[in-house]
Amino acid sequence: MTDGSGIRTAGVVLAGGRSDRFGSDKAAALWRNRPLVDWSVAALAPYCEVIFVSGRDHPTHIRVTDRPEPDLGPLGGLAGALFAAKERGCDRLLSLPCDTPDIPAGLLVRLCAQDGTAFVESCPVIGVWSVADAARLESWLVSGKPRAVHAWTDEIGAVAIPAGGPIPNINRPGDMAHLDRG
Repeated sequence: MTDGSGIRTAGVVLAGGRSDRFGSDKAAALWRNRPLVDWSVAALAPYCEVIFVSGRDHPTHIRVTDRPEPDLGPLGGLAGALFAAKERGCDRLLSLPCDTPDIPAGLLVRLCAQDGTAFVESCPVIGVWSVADAARLESWLVSGKPRAVHAWTDEIGAVAIPAGGPIPNINRPGDMAHLDRG
C-alpha cells in the first residue's frame, strides 16, 4: 500500500522463534479463537500492500526465510523480509512479532508517519525499516556483530518512538489468560 507520499510499504510478522518459554508453537496458539500470528497479520493489513510471515508457512501470506542463514533471531527474519520487500518494489517494511496481539491504538500509524527508520523503544522488533538497508543488515549479521535489535538500531541511527501504552508480550501460555484479565 502506498501512503500519501507514494511510499510503498510491505509488512512482516516475525514468527520464526523456537517458542522455548511457551513450550509449543506460540505463533499457532489461539487467543480469542484466532492464532497469534493472525492478530499481527490483521494489524499490518491496513498499512501494507504485501505481508510476509517470517519463519513459517501461512495459508494466505508469503513465507520468508532468515538471511543470510537460519536461526539468527529477529534480525535474520527482518533481513529476509527486507530483501523480499525490495524485490517487490517496496520502499520500507513494517514489522511486528507474532506474540504481541494487542498493539496500542495509533502505534502503527505513528510508525508509518516517520520519515525514516524507526522502532518502538519498549519493543524494538516493532518498527518501520528502509529496504535500502537490506544488504547492510545482511553484512552486519555475516560479520558476527551483535544480533540484538537495539545494537542494529544504534548502528543505523533509527529513531525510537514511545509505544503510547503497554505492549503485552506472550511468552508463556498463562500470558494469554493474563491479557484477557488486563
